[in-house]
Amino acid sequence: MKDILIVEDGAQERERLAKLLSEAGYAVHASATVADAERAVQMESFRIAILDIGLSDKSGSYLFNLVRRGGRIAYVIIFTGNPSVHLKQRFLDEGAVDYIVKGSPQAQNEAFLARVSDLIGAPEKRTANGIPLEEFLTRFVEDSSRKLFLDLENNYPPCKECRSQDYVVVFSHKTQVPPEVMGRVVCAACGKPMDLEVG
Repeated sequence: MKDILIVEDGAQERERLAKLLSEAGYAVHASATVADAERAVQMESFRIAILDIGLSDKSGSYLFNLVRRGGRIAYVIIFTGNPSVHLKQRFLDEGAVDYIVKGSPQAQNEAFLARVSDLIGAPEKRTANGIPLEEFLTRFVEDSSRKLFLDLENNYPPCKECRSQDYVVVFSHKTQVPPEVMGRVVCAACGKPMDLEVG
């Protein structure tokens, strides 16, 4: 189960919200399209959905109705550039818990995070079973090989799922025979692999 589904086709806003919420400790799935969000909803449960309604592939209203009918997501926040009072009232009447207009005071980081926290509470503490990547590299990896885990700016690359840069090394359940130790580097926030095999 993940905490938050974000559906927003504007890359800047999607990345801002994903970064804000994942850094606060929530497990986030961010989608640019209704099609991707539909797949995510079929595979995962979410505590809250944050939906843009002006999406490129299908109407956000379609996704809103799908989510509300399915009953798998308790809360839905509409996050839109459309300040229409009538549209706001329609979505609130149909079950949205909030209608937040982009660029408004309610859309700013601190206020938005507070609203999510009011609805679903503090993030559940999740830790992947493993050791922090930094510790693993320091203890077991030659300095010349450490750069394989870094981007061009010598940082860990942001997770493609939730944008976190916090990773752990989880080990294979197969029998480990040092010095060949098999495992994977995964995001500590959402568990998505870093796309690097450690072995």
